[in-house]
Amino acid sequence: MRHVLVALVALVAVCDLARAEPNPKRKVVVLEYRAGSSALTGVGARVVATLGKQTSLDVIGPDQARATYGEHLEGAIVKCAGEADCIAKIGAKVSAAEVILVGISELGDVILTMQRIDVANRTVSARIADSLPANSPPNDEQIGYYLAKLLPPGDFMRFGIIDIISSQADALVTVGGENRGTTPIQPLKLHAPASYEIRVEKRGFTPFRTKVALPADGEIKVEATLSKPGASSWYNHWYVLALGGAIVAGAAGGTIYFATRPPPSSMVPVGGMYH
Repeated sequence: MRHVLVALVALVAVCDLARAEPNPKRKVVVLEYRAGSSALTGVGARVVATLGKQTSLDVIGPDQARATYGEHLEGAIVKCAGEADCIAKIGAKVSAAEVILVGISELGDVILTMQRIDVANRTVSARIADSLPANSPPNDEQIGYYLAKLLPPGDFMRFGIIDIISSQADALVTVGGENRGTTPIQPLKLHAPASYEIRVEKRGFTPFRTKVALPADGEIKVEATLSKPGASSWYNHWYVLALGGAIVAGAAGGTIYFATRPPPSSMVPVGGMYH
């Protein structure tokens, strides 16, 4: 039975992908509907947590929804009995673009369903269902699998911003091996989380090189200081210094690591040094 249900999940989700990709930062509310079952306690909260980690959606959990809708939220959900038109009205009241309705019922095994309901159209745009043993709640990987089938791929593409500022105008900027133009350049919106190698170079100057780890929904500012060849910059050579017991290793354009006091995550090396 479980394999049949999962096959149905894939079919429904694939049909939905033919539609236009929705806004990956839209507001989505997660609601739970329990048909007389106490199984899978906290599964709605786990869905909220997974969405928060894997997407850029503006996610509202059941507790936040209750604060807006009122204490009678659960009663309203039960009264809707899973009907998309009725559930969409609840979503509209909390200003959500979509509702993910998590349903739990029991028929021997526990039946877990998820419906993605479009609030404006009051229709189900995708649904999944799976049969689980009563004592085997889905793990985080399974929840991620369900959501990947339920939501369009674009929802799982997160981004961050890298703002590169050079001490010299008309310097060529390369990020991740791709030419991004010459300075000054606009902040770059890139897929995240990911690591990017950055190179800033101009004829007559020593190239600036570094590598940054861009967090999802984060922003990093890179200040590239280009120096003339032969300038007396301490970071033009490998060596080791002892500073208050901390070991510091440096090289031209490389990353510096402070063993006793790591720099804030929002800062990156500037000409080989943290500022």
